[in-house]
Amino acid sequence: MIDYYTIERIQSAAQIVEVVSDFLTLRKRGVNYVGLCPFHDDKTPSFYVSPAKNICKCFSCGEGGAPLHFVMKIEQLSYTDALKYLAKKYGIEVKETEATDEEKQAQGDRESMFILNSYAQKVFSANLFENQEGKTIGLSYFRERGFRDDIIKKFQLGYCLEEKDAFTKQALLSGYKLAYLEKTGLTIVGENNYQTDRFRGRVMFPVHTLSGKIVAFGGRILKNEKTAKYVNSPESEIYHKSAELYGIYFARQAIVKQDRCFLVEGYTDVISMHQAGIENVVASSGTALTQGQIRMIHRLTNNVTVLYDGDSAGIKAAVRGIDLLLEAGLNIKIVLLPEGEDPDSFARKQNATDFNLFIKENEVDFVRFKANLLMQEAGNDPVKKAKTVTEIVDTIALIPEEIIRLVYIKECSLITGVDEGTLVRAIAKKRQTAMSTGAPQARSGDISRESQLPPEDISTFELAKPSSLDDYESSILRFIVRYGEIDMANIKEEEEIEDIPKGEPKKEPPLLVIEYIMEELKQDDLKFSNPIYQQIMEEAFARSKNPDFHAENYFRNHLDPIISKLAIDLSTDKYVESKIHSRYKQIPKEEKKLFDLVPYVVINYKNALLQNRMDEINTFIREAERNGDAEQIAEKMKELVVCEQKKKMIAPLLRERIITKL
Repeated sequence: MIDYYTIERIQSAAQIVEVVSDFLTLRKRGVNYVGLCPFHDDKTPSFYVSPAKNICKCFSCGEGGAPLHFVMKIEQLSYTDALKYLAKKYGIEVKETEATDEEKQAQGDRESMFILNSYAQKVFSANLFENQEGKTIGLSYFRERGFRDDIIKKFQLGYCLEEKDAFTKQALLSGYKLAYLEKTGLTIVGENNYQTDRFRGRVMFPVHTLSGKIVAFGGRILKNEKTAKYVNSPESEIYHKSAELYGIYFARQAIVKQDRCFLVEGYTDVISMHQAGIENVVASSGTALTQGQIRMIHRLTNNVTVLYDGDSAGIKAAVRGIDLLLEAGLNIKIVLLPEGEDPDSFARKQNATDFNLFIKENEVDFVRFKANLLMQEAGNDPVKKAKTVTEIVDTIALIPEEIIRLVYIKECSLITGVDEGTLVRAIAKKRQTAMSTGAPQARSGDISRESQLPPEDISTFELAKPSSLDDYESSILRFIVRYGEIDMANIKEEEEIEDIPKGEPKKEPPLLVIEYIMEELKQDDLKFSNPIYQQIMEEAFARSKNPDFHAENYFRNHLDPIISKLAIDLSTDKYVESKIHSRYKQIPKEEKKLFDLVPYVVINYKNALLQNRMDEINTFIREAERNGDAEQIAEKMKELVVCEQKKKMIAPLLRERIITKL
C-alpha cells in the first residue's frame, strides 16, 4: 500500500514532456509539443503535450491524461504499478509497509488472496534454487527442457515440495490464514481438518494478470503417478480460467509494439518462444478460447496468428477458435507447424529471425485454411460438400465489416466453386435471421462470467454506463471542474461597469460557480444519477470556502485516478483554435460568459429531467389505459399537468439564455 503523501510527491514530480518523451518523438509547436499518437494509427501528428497543464491529449482518438494516466495506458500497468514506475524514474522511494493485524483484517478477500499468491510464488521459486529437492527435481526438469536460468526467473517458475503439507505449514507459520489458503486453492482441506498441498511434488507456473498480479498457478507432476499431468488452481474470487491468458503480462508491450499476437496452447510454448526472442505470445492454457480472452487480446492488437501442432488434434483446435476471434473483428492467420512439432519444440530449434521467416512463409488466411481443410474432408461427396459450404458461410457471416465479408466471399467462391451471388444471399439470410431473432453472434456457451467481475486493479478508466441524462450532467460538471471557484457575480460586474456613468460600482456578494450550482440543485432536491459526478460536485462544494482552492488543479491531481482522468477530459478543449481563424474573428472567452452559461446548463438539465418524467408518466398512462385503471390514470394526469406547467415556466428562461449565449 502506497501512502497518500508519497502519491502526491510522485504526481508533483512527474513532468508530462519528460514522461511522454520516453516513448514518443516530440516536436515543439508554440507553447506545446506534438507527436504521433501511440494509441491509434496516426499518420499526421495529433498527440499534443502541454507542459503548462502537465497533460497530454490526442485530438483524433481522444486518449490522454496526466503522466500517471499516460504510463498506465501505454505500459498497460495498474494504478499502483504506474506509480512505482514514475517513482523509480524520479528517484522517489516507495515504502509499502507490512500490514498490521487490524489492516489485514480490514483488507478484502481479493487483496488478501493476491498477497498470499505473491508469497507462494516466492516460496516456490526459493525451493527451486535453494532447496536440495527443488534443485534435484524441479530445476533439473526445467534445464532439461532447455530453459535458461534468466528465463526461469523471468517467468517466476518454481517447485512445490513433495511433503504433503510443507507449504501449508510454512504459510501458517508466516501468519497467513487457512481460510485464504483454501480459497486460493493452494491448500486442500478435507474431513477432520485434514490439510494437504494441492501442488505437492510439482513444478510451478504462476499465472499473471495483465498488470502482473498472480491469480493462480499451474503445476506439472514429474513422477509417473496415476494422476493428472497438470493441475491448476480452482476457480476463485480472483481467478477465472476463461478470463486469463498465460504470458499476457510479459507479452503486452511486445504485442503493442509489433501489432501482432501469437496464440499458442501451453505454458512451455510461451516460455520457449520468449527464450527464442519472440515475446508477443500468449497461451490459452489448453482450454477452448473464450470471449474474455479474446477481449484481452483485442485491447492490444487486431492481428492474431494462431500456432498449433501439426497433428489432427491441433488442426481441430485451430478451427474451433477461429470463429470467436473472427466475430470480435480480429484479423486472423493460421500457422500449422511441421508434423511432430509443437511451438515449444519448434521454437527451441529456431532463433527469432528464422521463426518469423517461417511464419511469414506458412501463415494462411483463416478462410482459405478452413475452406481447404473442410473441402479436403468432404472429397467428392455432394452432401458433405454442401455441409462444408454451410459451415464456411456460418463463419463468414460472423464478420462485422461488410467489405471484409465480400472479400472473403470471393475467395470462398474460388475454393468451393459455388457462385458468389449464392454465397452472398446465404450469408445475408444468416445475418438477417440472427438479427431478427435477437440471437447474439457470439456463442452463448463460450461466454463466461468474467465480464461481470470487478477489475482486480484500477488499470482502465470506465465510468458508470451513461444514462439518458449523462450529457446534461457532464455539461454541468465541466463548469464545476473548470470554473468551480470563480465568482460569477464579479464577472457580471466587470461586464456592466461601462454602463455605470459615475461613482463606484456596487459590489455584489460572491457567487461562486459551485455554490450556485449546488444551491440550484438543492432547491429541487436533485442529485446527479452518476455517482462519480455527484462525488466531484460535493467535494468541490466542501472545499470552495478555502481561498487556495482551485477546482481544475485539485481534480486533475486527485488521488482517485478515475476522477483525475475525468477532470482532465472535462477541462481539455476538444478543438484547437485555428491561428488563421483567430486573426479575423475573436471568440469571446467562455470564462467571461459564466453568468449566462452556468444558469443555462442548470435550467437545461432541469428541463431534461422534467421531460424524462413526463415520458415515464405517459408510458404509465398508456399501460393503465390498457388495464382500464381509471383511478391511476386520473392521478398520473394530475402529475403530468404539474410537469407541463413547470416546463412552461422554464421555457422562457431557456430562450433568454440561448439569446444571451449567442
